[in-house]
Amino acid sequence: MKTLQQSEKILAEKYRILGKLGQGGVGITYAAVDLNSNQKVALKALSLRLTTEWKKVELFEREAKTLSGLNHPGIPRYIDYFQVDTSQDRCFYIAQQLAPGKSLTQLIENGWKPNEAQVRHIASKVLEIIVYLQSLLPATIHRDIKPQNIILQKNGRVFLVDFGAVQNTYHHTVTGGSTVVGTYGYMAPEQFRGKAVLSTDLYGLGTTLLFLLTQKFPSDLPRQKQKIKFRDRVSISPEFADWLEKIVEPAIEDRFDSAKDALSALRGEQPSGINPEKMFKRSPQSRITLIDTKRWLLIKIHPDRSPSKLKCFFQFIHLIYKVLLPFSLILGFLLCSLFEYTLTDWLLTLYERSFVISILGITTFTLFYALMWLCRCLCRIVYRRFARKIQISPQHIQRVKLSGIHLPLLKISMTFCRICAKPRNYCFGLFLPQAEKEWLVGELSDCLSKLK
Repeated sequence: MKTLQQSEKILAEKYRILGKLGQGGVGITYAAVDLNSNQKVALKALSLRLTTEWKKVELFEREAKTLSGLNHPGIPRYIDYFQVDTSQDRCFYIAQQLAPGKSLTQLIENGWKPNEAQVRHIASKVLEIIVYLQSLLPATIHRDIKPQNIILQKNGRVFLVDFGAVQNTYHHTVTGGSTVVGTYGYMAPEQFRGKAVLSTDLYGLGTTLLFLLTQKFPSDLPRQKQKIKFRDRVSISPEFADWLEKIVEPAIEDRFDSAKDALSALRGEQPSGINPEKMFKRSPQSRITLIDTKRWLLIKIHPDRSPSKLKCFFQFIHLIYKVLLPFSLILGFLLCSLFEYTLTDWLLTLYERSFVISILGITTFTLFYALMWLCRCLCRIVYRRFARKIQISPQHIQRVKLSGIHLPLLKISMTFCRICAKPRNYCFGLFLPQAEKEWLVGELSDCLSKLK
């Protein structure tokens, strides 16, 4: 990709180009200054004319959308997204806080040789950023962690940049995309199959740390059955070597399950036995309980105990019957006393006018309570019919995804969870909140990838 903009050029009447910072597969990054605030920013540009693949435009837009929702001190702050049209081209731009410092690649090229303590510090700081990304709903996977995308300041502060290959777990599981994104040598083996899980970023971090320790590209290091052999090329403690060996395991199930586990192990806080916090999980709105013992996965969907509109209506009628009716009798007695009616006359008038109303009221309440009883019976029948226990072997599951259903009479569209298996599919979760469905599909897909 050629250089799009020259120095001193002003874009969108707001940003003045200072120079080129770098170039990647999805765009060119420039250093610029915001003319309104006089602050330096990083401008990532993508030319529609020079782009041969529409997928790059999709990745660029996804990067802007992801960055706008991130808030972490180790990720440069998102500022703006805009486009500039000319007679010959259309360029898209992402404006971010300019991360001060140099990339790990630049530092190594300048002769920097970090020791174990410095490498541990970088690993800890990057893992903290990945922990944040994995805590989002849905979890976000960077997919391109490498020395060029990690910025180190002199004071030890670390930034993770270039989210051009970013992928969230929901998008990956629902679309089932197979686009290979990443950088050779730092890509986890599953990325060559177009797959990305939570531990994919851990592999990228591990190969980056090996690059710092060995001063060699990971692809140049010897391998045995896809496993990188590095122990004889580094001078580090056995504990740190064991940790590194686990984080760059080619098999997903042999790596740490998440960045949180890897960070705990790096700090010497790895718990023994089963971790209850990891074994038991709750969905965002606590409608789902998930128990993961690595051998089996138990999912329980709790009924919605929030009051329905029908239930609130019956409660309101009951309130009128219990409270307002006695209150009206007392009020009528007071009014009769005020206008000098005798109690006998008032009671006779009340009896004549309220006899028919009382009969109708009693009949109405009887019908209401009968209808409520009938609804409860129907709900129990439906629950017993559909709330059955489902047991599926992982070998029979092909895919887990969200599917949609359109109800033309109600003019609404709804989604539900679908497990595609042999010999049949399983559908559930139609009335769960959307965030719960997305969380459940992500958890199921992540568990399935580990078991396989």
